Amino acid sequence: MVLPDRTRVDCLNKTYAIEIDFAKKWAEGIGQALYYAKRTGKKPAVALIVDLDSDIRYIKRLETVSRFYGIRIFLIEKE
Repeated sequence: MVLPDRTRVDCLNKTYAIEIDFAKKWAEGIGQALYYAKRTGKKPAVALIVDLDSDIRYIKRLETVSRFYGIRIFLIEKE
């Protein structure tokens, strides 16, 4: 979905405004998810594309911040 300011929400459903990105961009995902949630009236969410063997540190960082801001996390495993 494209917002009036030309930013693009990666995925928008009836509950969440979801930012989808690779694990190493976890911090950017937080800011974008919070912004999109504010602009759409939905709850913020981040979907990280991860390799569970090597991206655990990014997942833990996102979990720490997401608990504080109420951001839902979805994990998408790389094949």
